[in-house]
Amino acid sequence: MTYQADTGAVLDRARRYERQGRAEEAAAAYANAAEALEARGDLASAAAARARYARALAAAGRTGEAQRVLDVLDRGAAWGRLAAALAGGAHLAVGNGVAWNSLADHEGARDDRVLLERDWGVTDSEGWREQMDALLDARNSDPAIQMVLDRRGRGTGRRAWQDAIVAWCGERDISEQTVREVVDLSEAVLRYEARFRADGLLPPDGRVESVFGYDFGRAVNMARWGLNAGYCDAEEAEKSVLTAGQRAHQVYASWQEFSAGYVLGRMLRFDEGEFGEWYERSLTGHRVLAEDPGSPWRRMAWG
Repeated sequence: MTYQADTGAVLDRARRYERQGRAEEAAAAYANAAEALEARGDLASAAAARARYARALAAAGRTGEAQRVLDVLDRGAAWGRLAAALAGGAHLAVGNGVAWNSLADHEGARDDRVLLERDWGVTDSEGWREQMDALLDARNSDPAIQMVLDRRGRGTGRRAWQDAIVAWCGERDISEQTVREVVDLSEAVLRYEARFRADGLLPPDGRVESVFGYDFGRAVNMARWGLNAGYCDAEEAEKSVLTAGQRAHQVYASWQEFSAGYVLGRMLRFDEGEFGEWYERSLTGHRVLAEDPGSPWRRMAWG
């Protein structure tokens, strides 16, 4: 049996102990697995195993030890990557009143199942995986938005930008009605960007280059909902969160850029140019995350 297979067997045993309510034995198994993963250099998986070790310790009533394990994780580079990725879902977490830095919430399992069925049509693991893949691939949002943003070159004015949009559509024989709609979409982007700059979501000369952050931010929360609903296990949830964080860092250069992209994606789906409740809630969330000294965005560097 290989070293990797041995580690997998230990993790399987730890999960079985958890399901059986044997918290002490689960904690010991997770600790052994974490040590093995660290020894072979798989730090991200080791951090996930350490986090589950802490959870098992807490379930066994050893809360002081659990907190010490979490404190070490919080200082570690591997946990830092997971924490930073979780912080990418903080917009929704703040809005929903849940902890941004935690995935498991067994008390909210029923609510998360209801939410997934009501808002996403998800009722099983297969449906959850389908939605998660779409979010991680930035396929959930309207692709026309990113097409429009991609036609705008650096320093391009409104007229040149819209001419580029029309030319792109003309090369693909797109209907006149659709062309008008995507040109109108560019006008909506300009209005939101002007408001973003006035409200501090963007710097004075800033603009939004991508709305992929809206999908990546929701992917973090989809991982939380799927785990609590029982549609995925902790490893799959954490892997999805880390993937969302990695892809966000490939697209954006700062928390502010990410936040502006996330909010624009959300506004173009729900706000319809009204700058109403959806906008006010998103702006409040941005300000909390950007300005509160306790915010993860203030405590962790981007990337």
